[in-house]
Amino acid sequence: MTDQKTQSGLSASTVHRGAFAVIGFLAASELTSGLIQTWYIPLLGQIGQKFTANPAQLNWVQASYLLSTVVCVPLLAKLGDKYGHRRMVLIVLGTVTVGTVMTALAPSFGIFLLGRIIQGTLGALLPLELAILRERAGAGAGRAIGILVGCLGAGGAIGTLLAGILGTNANLTLVLLLPAVLALASLVLIAYFVPETSSRTTGSIDWIGAALLGVGLAVFLVGISNGNKLGWTSTTTLMTIGGGAVLLVAFVATEKKISTPLVDLSLLTKGGVGFLLGLTSIFGVQFYGSAAVAALYYSAKPDIVGYGFGLDSMGIALAISPAPLALMISSSFADSFSRRVGTRTALQLSSLLIAVWFCGLIAFRHNLPAFISMGIIGGLGTGIFVALLPALVISRARPEDSAIAGALYNTSRTMAGAIAGAAFAAIMSGMLMSGSKIPSESAFITIWAVCIGVCVLIFALVPFLNKLGGKAYQPESPE
Repeated sequence: MTDQKTQSGLSASTVHRGAFAVIGFLAASELTSGLIQTWYIPLLGQIGQKFTANPAQLNWVQASYLLSTVVCVPLLAKLGDKYGHRRMVLIVLGTVTVGTVMTALAPSFGIFLLGRIIQGTLGALLPLELAILRERAGAGAGRAIGILVGCLGAGGAIGTLLAGILGTNANLTLVLLLPAVLALASLVLIAYFVPETSSRTTGSIDWIGAALLGVGLAVFLVGISNGNKLGWTSTTTLMTIGGGAVLLVAFVATEKKISTPLVDLSLLTKGGVGFLLGLTSIFGVQFYGSAAVAALYYSAKPDIVGYGFGLDSMGIALAISPAPLALMISSSFADSFSRRVGTRTALQLSSLLIAVWFCGLIAFRHNLPAFISMGIIGGLGTGIFVALLPALVISRARPEDSAIAGALYNTSRTMAGAIAGAAFAAIMSGMLMSGSKIPSESAFITIWAVCIGVCVLIFALVPFLNKLGGKAYQPESPE
């Protein structure tokens, strides 16, 4: 009996150490992911100068990436559930490396955006790694997710600072190449040290659904972003927006009919996942949609346009970095904080902090220290939200659907962010200074005001979490 207990204890200890090692290597890859996701923001001014792109066009640097993730995330997550999550993680890191090299060596802005689209596979990294964690970390998955999200935030902070410093002092091509080296290093580490998952789903891959979703959303967003330029009642605008909407409706109809859809829409009606994804989508409007807006405001030259702070890439990096640093801190204690005060209270506090952030951006838009300090408040609120929501969504799915559940989380917020990014680009291209193609200050204020409204809406919806958000997953006790 003693020998059996000893062997059991050794076995449990070995599993614990193995899970800890897996978390460590996955956390390192999320550090790289966060770095890449924020790498381009401090460099927007230099990218614009290199390709002669105006602020509205530069908004597509982020929007094109988000559009790509909408398609890539559910597709790669589905492939992960079918063929292995670790295998898809390696494919993600490989394609991100290729896309990053393409952005660095791009001869034109169009090729640069194509590289960003290829980088969109990066959005699938977290859902795939969440599936690995669910199998390896077991009951400790919630805390492990917090660690990964914290590393994502840390990578964002490091990426912002490093890109700003290097962007000011080094050749832009070399600066844009550096993330490719880090992505390749993460690929090697995971290939050697992270084991494959065992759970698998069956069925074919819905390539038709992927095509309908990608083309439909792309056409729809192009119509929105060019509405001001071409006229909202013009034939081209109406045809692109209407055509995109028709393709998206066809996508939903297709997903309901086939046995193995790209996005299992039935998950939206199970376990409260639909309500949680609704919250995530609303959150994505301000989280992703406004990502490039503050950087563009920081770089605007007040002596020329009458607003902004005229910062270079290093100055922008230093100004933006408090937000991801605060996100890293708050995401690391979000799980324990929510256990103390309750998930609803934690999420409402998150929305309040983010609302204060955007209110501060409007109120202190001519005061640089105060404007920067608002990022700390916003980062704290954002960290709580992004640490709690994916854990809630994952906990309501079957183990074999872990990756696709995580994909739905990522897809819902990035789709909302892509749509918001296109809409915000339309605002910036429609509210111009007289006789120029430069957005007026009121365009920035309008975007931030929309983000405040989003936060208020989340605050109002969170109280319904217990009623509409389902019950938390409780893992079965081993016999």
